[in-house]
Amino acid sequence: MNNVLTEKVKELSIVLNDKQIQQFEQYYNILVEWNKVMNLTAITEYEEVVEKHFLDSICIVKAFSEKNIFLSDTTKKVIDIGTG
Repeated sequence: MNNVLTEKVKELSIVLNDKQIQQFEQYYNILVEWNKVMNLTAITEYEEVVEKHFLDSICIVKAFSEKNIFLSDTTKKVIDIGTG
């Protein structure tokens, strides 16, 4: 499963370490499990979740770089809260 995620982020020139990949896998499993109890998303197929949920969240890092004047030296984390 993680080959899909790894390949898709590579297309964005983003590299995830093994721990990050494992965390996305764990998140996917939790999302699908909880989706059975409450309707969190209509998107539950792994490749679609990678494309429409994970990559949408990950691609924001492309907007931030050391050269970006909006980032301070103390900025370490970004969270995608979403609107859904």
